[in-house]
Amino acid sequence: MAKILFAQEIFFPFQSIAKLSAYLKLKGHEVDLVIGDEHRIAAYAKTSNPSLIAFSVLTPYRNHMLVSAHAIKKAGVTAPIIAGGYDITFMPQILEYSDLDIICRGEGEEALTELCDCLDNGKDYSGIANLWVKKNGVVVKNSMRTWQMDMDQMPFDDRDIYLNYDSYFSIIPFMQVLAGRGCPYPCSYCFNRGYMDIYYAEGSRGYTKLRSPDHVIAECIELRDKYKAKYIFFNDSTLTYNKRWILEFLSKYKDRVKVPFSINAVIREIDDEVGKALGDCGYCELVRFGLETGNEDFRVKILNKKLTNQQFFDCTKILQRYGIRYSMQMMLGLPGETLDNAWETIDIAHRLSTHDSVHGINLFKPFPGLEITNYGISIGQYKKEEISAFEPPDVVKQAAATKSHAGDGCGIAEGDVLVAEPDDEAAPAMKALPLGTRKMVFFSNYRSDPEGQMILRLSRFSHLAIRLPWLRPLIRQLIKLPDNAVYRFIWLATESLLNIRAHARVPISFFVQYFLHHRGKQIR
Repeated sequence: MAKILFAQEIFFPFQSIAKLSAYLKLKGHEVDLVIGDEHRIAAYAKTSNPSLIAFSVLTPYRNHMLVSAHAIKKAGVTAPIIAGGYDITFMPQILEYSDLDIICRGEGEEALTELCDCLDNGKDYSGIANLWVKKNGVVVKNSMRTWQMDMDQMPFDDRDIYLNYDSYFSIIPFMQVLAGRGCPYPCSYCFNRGYMDIYYAEGSRGYTKLRSPDHVIAECIELRDKYKAKYIFFNDSTLTYNKRWILEFLSKYKDRVKVPFSINAVIREIDDEVGKALGDCGYCELVRFGLETGNEDFRVKILNKKLTNQQFFDCTKILQRYGIRYSMQMMLGLPGETLDNAWETIDIAHRLSTHDSVHGINLFKPFPGLEITNYGISIGQYKKEEISAFEPPDVVKQAAATKSHAGDGCGIAEGDVLVAEPDDEAAPAMKALPLGTRKMVFFSNYRSDPEGQMILRLSRFSHLAIRLPWLRPLIRQLIKLPDNAVYRFIWLATESLLNIRAHARVPISFFVQYFLHHRGKQIR
């Protein structure tokens, strides 16, 4: 059997790794895990003797992957290094200018299993579909296989890879489930649109698929009985787009699972029948939906989300009627958004709110591969060379390393800088930009225009502006001043207390246990 070592930066159970691990184990391979900075990862890789080292990359952790791959090579580890995920799929050119040996585009279960089979048997792996492979100084670019549609044949996520790694994972108060893959909507700000286009271009016919209700119910029962799950967090982009499926699922969940849960939905999908079923189930504690922006014209024309404000008011009335608590997700700092648009979003969110509703407020990030990112470039609010930093001539042929800092419990290190190691000048590496770091999650909307910066400062007070409208005149004055540490602290505090804790159903006891026993671990 081959031994694959999964590596990541933060203490969070990534579903991508849990799914890949489960599939690899099913096919007879061994899995291992290491979490930490590049030095810890390189040291562990050197002593654990893996056949393959793998990173599942989200954009905020891209730089960590790059410097870790370089550290692994520098440590003399000969196992090939592979990276996959949305960020890699949209920017496969990263392979040529990094220490990676292989990248995976699209879904990874079958491709990774074939790769491990080849490594186990000493065979050439350069022709495996979905993989781009460095071979004899060139990059072999294989086509993508069709979308995996028989999802009931997939094993349940491997929870043990995390639970056996560190006791921290046993105190996380929720467990994540994906009932399917894909999303039927072409919103310009979502990776699903780009993924759909890539798969269709490669010949796939069909992108969105749900497992059968019985298969999902069986996984939930396992979480309840084997892992003592107290709360289930469904991560699907929307779980209500197939009305027949959701009605059958809710009926069976009520009788067979009986564990509190939350879901994502699109408001047009929630009519009175679905709302009543959610209420009758008795275990749906939160429905999350995307408001995104309060301006209808901007929502329809720029975000390609064809929903009216009246539909939001109608939907929330249905949820209120059946006692369903809800969360509205929104974005500030979108390309082309004006300050008046941002205030519209805050106003609509306030009008939709109840005493127990939740607000998820996100600073928009121009991730590569998004249609709206290209729109932002076209109107001059982003620079293409900063978004697509892996394309020549913007490649920097020197090693880059992230200077380590002891961050706080939220994982924010204000002084993060990037430095080149003098003895590694000839090593291939990418120009390290803030777009690929954890810091980007909290502190930048990447718009340098004055209005964009005003919206950024407004975002610091957005939770307060929604909940306490009498503060708005003061906030209008405060956002005229430069951004500062106090504003960022207000954002972190209100985001943690009023959003993160409520969304994930995190009790105060979790924070107590974290600070008593796990406070040195990077969790976000």
